[in-house]
Amino acid sequence: MGNLIRAEFRKILTTKMWWALLIPAVGLALGWAWLAAKFFTDVGDAIEDALNSGGISNAELSLSSLALTRAMNFASLFPMVFGALALASELNRKTITTSFLTAPSRATVLGAKAIVYTMWGLVYGVVVALAASLGIVLGTTGKLPDASDWLIILFTGILSCLLWTLLGMGVGALLGSPVAALLVLLLYAGLIGPIAEVLITAQNPDLHLAGVMPNGSANGLTGSTAAQLLYDQIQGIVGGNPTPSERDQFAVIARAGAGAPGAFSMWISGLIFLAWTAVFFVGGLLRNNNRDIT
Repeated sequence: MGNLIRAEFRKILTTKMWWALLIPAVGLALGWAWLAAKFFTDVGDAIEDALNSGGISNAELSLSSLALTRAMNFASLFPMVFGALALASELNRKTITTSFLTAPSRATVLGAKAIVYTMWGLVYGVVVALAASLGIVLGTTGKLPDASDWLIILFTGILSCLLWTLLGMGVGALLGSPVAALLVLLLYAGLIGPIAEVLITAQNPDLHLAGVMPNGSANGLTGSTAAQLLYDQIQGIVGGNPTPSERDQFAVIARAGAGAPGAFSMWISGLIFLAWTAVFFVGGLLRNNNRDIT
């Protein structure tokens, strides 16, 4: 297994794909976080002025956490693409045949790929998290999120990138075509999923149907985290004892602002997205354990 893992790393590092996708991921995470942080800073300032006018003094509110989640969600498209090409490109070019024929078993080849691309998903997640964090620092002119809040959001963002990498790998392994895998994933994650989430949530805001979808649960993993942290901030400033209905209404608005309309809480969203990842990832590996490679 060790030799197969080293071989997989060599395959990746001797091509341009890993850095050709990593560079735009960094650029998108940094640029989106920078611009979104400026916007949310202005919104936060307006809310602070309203609170001060209402008699609540020294109100300091940071909405940069919303910008951080949105930047990482957008940038997760690139590790998804990276994972989609893991097996699909080799199946399309028939280069997987040599690996299958020379390895002890197909299961060991697929296991080595799973381990290597899990590591690469973490690499993409950490790099995207650092780029988004830099964008937040550059774009925020007011109060930055607390260190603990920041780390929690970064953790969920890194986990999201990892799961998107494995989900993309599974879809590519199932379809066996890089073109088909990219079309399906990019159309869904970049267009169909987000539009469907907004429409479904607008019609059924209380059912969380969008949060059950792969894209909705992935966004909920990070977005619901930021929404909860923002709620804790406001609760600490305003005080009082809001009703469950008021808390739910705030959660709906905050999650929409974080790019996760209709999502469940962080833990439920994470488990749902993990389940979707497992379905595609395991299904893809099982499909290729018996696929005709001639």
